[in-house]
Amino acid sequence: MNMKKIIIMIGPPGSGKGTQAKKIAQKYNYAHLSSGDLLRVLAQKENLNDAEKEALIQMQAGRLVADDLIYQLVFSEIKKNIVQDKGVVLDGAIRNLEQARAFQNFFAEQNLTDKVLVLEINLNEKDSLARLTKRQILEARQDDEAEIIGRRIVQQGNAALAPIAKFYEDLGVLKKIDGNQTIEDVEKDVEKALVIE
Repeated sequence: MNMKKIIIMIGPPGSGKGTQAKKIAQKYNYAHLSSGDLLRVLAQKENLNDAEKEALIQMQAGRLVADDLIYQLVFSEIKKNIVQDKGVVLDGAIRNLEQARAFQNFFAEQNLTDKVLVLEINLNEKDSLARLTKRQILEARQDDEAEIIGRRIVQQGNAALAPIAKFYEDLGVLKKIDGNQTIEDVEKDVEKALVIE
């Protein structure tokens, strides 16, 4: 199947973008790059510098981490995989318009702009809240506690995503997926969206 090398997943918390990103990674042997996972790996490291320590404190409080550290972590992973001719799926790495522009500049510097596809999984905020609350009960994830859930939906929900989606739509690289379906149906729509005509 003919696919873009860089797949960027965007969507509100609870939309299933992480689940779908993992499925793409497994099925097509792409690297799954989640800024949260990269930060959790960072947390295992010894001898962290002050910026890294501060980033982990922010993450544990459900706040967004400083952009520069995200770029440093994610860009080096993208380069490493592209050099090996391996595709990457970015999951939740882009949280604001500033970051979208910085990623686009990075892609331009690396001659990768024609290799990018953005998938937006749409979900309304009521369903987003319901899913995160359910996940908190089932998985007891620290970043899914009630107060943190509310903060995440404000910071990473549809209002925050709208300018990012428009940015990618204007570039002609955005495809929208209805997140109000079963995981299997979302996966089918993702599959169709991945094919380059």
